[in-house]
Amino acid sequence: MMSIGMIATLAMLGTAPGQQTTVKLNYDAKATATARVGYMPIRVELTSIKPDSIKKEPVYTGTARYGVIKAGDSKKSNVAVVLDEPAGGEFRIYVDSNADGDLTNDGDSAWSKKTDQGGGRTLFGPVDKTVKATYEGRGRKPVDTAISIYRIASPTLDALLMYRNGGRTGELSLGGAPYKATLIENDTDGVYSKSLDDKDQPLPGNVKSGRPVWLILEADGKKQQVDIRMPFEVAGKAYVANASNDGSTLTVEPTTRVAKKAPAAPQRPPIIANGKDAPDFVVTTPEGAEVKLADYKGKVVILDFWATWCGPCMRSMPHLEQVWKKVQSKNVVVLAVCVWDDKSAYDKWVPENKSKFTFPLLFDAAAKDNSKSIASAKYGVSGIPSTFVIGADGKVVEGIVGFSGDSDKRVEEALKKAGISVD
Repeated sequence: MMSIGMIATLAMLGTAPGQQTTVKLNYDAKATATARVGYMPIRVELTSIKPDSIKKEPVYTGTARYGVIKAGDSKKSNVAVVLDEPAGGEFRIYVDSNADGDLTNDGDSAWSKKTDQGGGRTLFGPVDKTVKATYEGRGRKPVDTAISIYRIASPTLDALLMYRNGGRTGELSLGGAPYKATLIENDTDGVYSKSLDDKDQPLPGNVKSGRPVWLILEADGKKQQVDIRMPFEVAGKAYVANASNDGSTLTVEPTTRVAKKAPAAPQRPPIIANGKDAPDFVVTTPEGAEVKLADYKGKVVILDFWATWCGPCMRSMPHLEQVWKKVQSKNVVVLAVCVWDDKSAYDKWVPENKSKFTFPLLFDAAAKDNSKSIASAKYGVSGIPSTFVIGADGKVVEGIVGFSGDSDKRVEEALKKAGISVD
């Protein structure tokens, strides 16, 4: 029997009892990269005050600065993070990943990378971490949640930032049509219950957020991305959705409320489609020589778009180097093009990092003019890193957005489609 409270909530949603579709969704640590939604960084505030949750600390070599990562909605959902940054010494980051208050038993504290970006600006990381998100409610189990953390230190910016890597995935039927469903929250707090009423106030059991909660529906090779905080439209019909706090359960139902688009959740434009002719372009080497895509006609090309300021790009390039070493004798070339960046930053970064990479590090003369950028204007790229495998016939075999770690084998899989084995 439906309770009076449940009926009242349905009335607020503009729905009728018995019309709900409820599905279970599983946590996927790579959902963000798979869905190609890019990353939305969240700043972690730093202070000299130690959080109460910390019970045991390592011996710091500098002055510790503390922050808190919100993971879940329970009273124990604050995950402590500490920066140890001695003058002239090695910077470290400690994250209480297992939420036991002990910062000495959570694995390696070293930053995976340190990149001098010029102008006194240094990028540390990103580093991948798995934090334990905890939730209110009977039967709610902690969820190991995948995030990445990076640090920017400069005379004008002193910031610790993080972004979510995972989300919830499953199958959903709407209007009799089956969809592959991906649910992604953008506050990097692991909380998905953020539905709003028509006055932009949270519905009962929900919390308010200024960032969208994306539901990505995929069927027949087509994707639709909606913000479930408010009514949305699928196949001409209006729906509302309610997610459990941990995202493990999603209820979707028809509504009489007016569907509207959330300005905070614009869809990314599609990248150039597989099978299309790869547009030609001209870029330059560090020495100023011109390089054209057309120069490599008859070869398989791995075209990678990156920037010196892009943390995920810095993480993906060593993996690209590993792939390149395996295929460089197989009629394959790599063109790594720096886009959306200052020429001065590129000129400084290349000599400091070229020993790490044996493929060409090239520059798009459009620099920070995204409207003229090769990546944006010719390949439809709206987020980096983005990588394209181009066949020997000059057609796009596969476009790949983002990078989810060394287990991300999408470039290798695309090369196989182009007839190149990666041993």
